Amino acid sequence: MKIHIKNIGMLDEAEFEVGDLTLICGENNTGKTYATYSLYGYLDYIGNSVGYIILNIIQSQASDISIEDGSKIKVSSSTMESIIARLSQTIKQEYKKNLVEILAGKEGDFNNTSFNMDTAEDITSYIKNIEKENTKKEVLNFFSYSRQFELLEANKEYFLFDFKQIRILLNQKEVKDINARKQGLLLILFDYIISNFYPNVFILSAERTGATMFQKELDLNKNEILEQISKANAKDIKEVALGILSKKYSRYPKPVKDNIYFVRELDEVAKQTSFIKKGEKENALHKEIIELLYQVVGGKYIVSPEGIEFAPGAKQRITKGKFLVQRASSSVRSLLMLNYYVLHRAQVGDILMIDEPELNLHPKNQILVARLLVLLVNAGIKVFITTHSDYIVRELSNCIMLKNLSNEQIKKLAKQGYSKEYGLESKKVKAYLAENIKGKNTLRAVKITQEQGIFMETFDEPIDSQNENQGLIFEEAMRGKGRGNDN
Repeated sequence: MKIHIKNIGMLDEAEFEVGDLTLICGENNTGKTYATYSLYGYLDYIGNSVGYIILNIIQSQASDISIEDGSKIKVSSSTMESIIARLSQTIKQEYKKNLVEILAGKEGDFNNTSFNMDTAEDITSYIKNIEKENTKKEVLNFFSYSRQFELLEANKEYFLFDFKQIRILLNQKEVKDINARKQGLLLILFDYIISNFYPNVFILSAERTGATMFQKELDLNKNEILEQISKANAKDIKEVALGILSKKYSRYPKPVKDNIYFVRELDEVAKQTSFIKKGEKENALHKEIIELLYQVVGGKYIVSPEGIEFAPGAKQRITKGKFLVQRASSSVRSLLMLNYYVLHRAQVGDILMIDEPELNLHPKNQILVARLLVLLVNAGIKVFITTHSDYIVRELSNCIMLKNLSNEQIKKLAKQGYSKEYGLESKKVKAYLAENIKGKNTLRAVKITQEQGIFMETFDEPIDSQNENQGLIFEEAMRGKGRGNDN
């Protein structure tokens, strides 16, 4: 997944690839957050808004496919390419229109903006090269996970799909119309393609502690919204609700707004169970994630009628009491959304984006968070972070180097908290340095090797400078002490 960006906020131009683990480092005001927020907004827009775009496109293409034996559809390769190309172009156009809201800008801020993802080109490449043996295997495997259809044949002329798994739906009265059936089958097909090429995304913004801190105030706002809605005419309720929400939160970028909404709905989120929590008893990696998460958080969150509470030291039963998160440490508030995501929301294939995972954390916990991110990657979640923490980058490098060791060698490091689950393949990692080059903010790819990890030099100069200053100050202090003794 390659991203091309031009003129988005502080970021003038950048090209980067999203890996299983992606990290961006760099000095302040070089565009790291804009890269993160614009990618989040794009994936979120596709996940929540692309359905009607697909439907509009396939309505005009339905005549280009044929139905065989009631449940089979034949789609020409040229039609597949045409739909993908039109879909990609439409998404880019519509997304650009929404950037003002997504990034809390103003009209005109993004007139010269360009945001492009290579996904459509990747899909088209598969279609064009379908008769190559390796490509055909990948395509057959890609479609093998669908519970609604089966790919029977794929060649340079056409793709043949069988929807017999949902034959009972195809026999419903409302889809007996042949064009309606074609559109319905195409919608199912392309929804599957889009959902697998554009993963679900969840973000923890740098403002997440504020969203947690002011949860009670947000609830009061919710009551105010309900009061205003109750006074509206029945026909205008939707418009009133959207207008109120837009007015109250329009000054926030969408990632921040989504964090606010997530905290407000924690009582519902807590009723869900992530794949990690479900597999805790049978899967050693999942169990390790849960244990490390508890070690990082240091207690248990509870959603109660009083609000969000925290019980320090608690796993299952509360033994040391509990108190509202507004009275808890800043680290407790910073980790709240990560805790609920891992336990209740995470699904395989997600992208978890975190702006400054080190926020409010002691260096010891920064190191543990880095390890937690590695475990999440190895469990099947893509992780995308921006960070100013040398502790996090160095620990990620440690986990990359750990992959070189044998199981026997790793066992010798058990006291340091390592096990084989923490090993990370370097090829899964993409790292970038946000920097200003010739007056333009951009991203530069950073070298990564399995033997030495991530070569993120941005921290070297301030660390070396501080060490040198410490030495100089100490020397001067000792000289002064010596002169004092001479006197």
